[in-house]
Amino acid sequence: MDFKLKGKVALVTGAGSGFGSAVAATLAEEGCVLYLADINLAAAEQAKRSLGENAHALAMDVGNAAEVRNRIDWIAKRQGRIDILVNNAGILKVGSIIDSSNEDWEEVCRVNLSGVFYCSKAVLPLMLKQRSGKIINMASISAFKGGGVFGNALYGTTKAGVIALTKGFAREFGPFGINVNSIAPGLADTGMTNRFFNDENRRQISQAIPMGRLATTGDIAKLVLFLASEVSAYITGETITIDGGYLTN
Repeated sequence: MDFKLKGKVALVTGAGSGFGSAVAATLAEEGCVLYLADINLAAAEQAKRSLGENAHALAMDVGNAAEVRNRIDWIAKRQGRIDILVNNAGILKVGSIIDSSNEDWEEVCRVNLSGVFYCSKAVLPLMLKQRSGKIINMASISAFKGGGVFGNALYGTTKAGVIALTKGFAREFGPFGINVNSIAPGLADTGMTNRFFNDENRRQISQAIPMGRLATTGDIAKLVLFLASEVSAYITGETITIDGGYLTN
């Protein structure tokens, strides 16, 4: 299927690893002009090496509003537009709530929630001028459970906030041709989570998933591709769960 994304300008945050690098690779295959943003520039540079001359790496801390504005202004001057924003950057907090510090709370909110707001707000003037655009936010099934297998309530709360932002942005900017959706992945084996796995808990977790396996980065990237394309033109304000049936148990 031709998703008609050739030449579209896409910004992916947290693109140096995990879901972000898989999303960037998938969009690159469809002919997008890619900007891979990550707080770790070396990781973004590594991720973009195999993606061709239309892929560009940049350092960006999504939790720093001024830096986000500066980087997106730079892209706008180079390209004149941004068609797709994938708000993927995030951090995971684990452990009990009682042991979590105020600094833990502020950090996870700054990256997971404020980062989505800052990046979306920065691209919206371009998308409003174009009267088109796709914003895709990375939530989590932990938003529905107040935490997850590893992530605690701090993480789950920020991801629930992402879902609320998604609905609010979709309602306000739908009349201008802008689609805003979010994705709620189940547990996947990525750089964020793999340090918590061992053979036993991996087996137990997989058994709790009706489809019998963890999510892959490719599973998530394919859904982003669908939401980034005009195939999903009449979908907005939605959160699509992709968890192999885990929440049905």
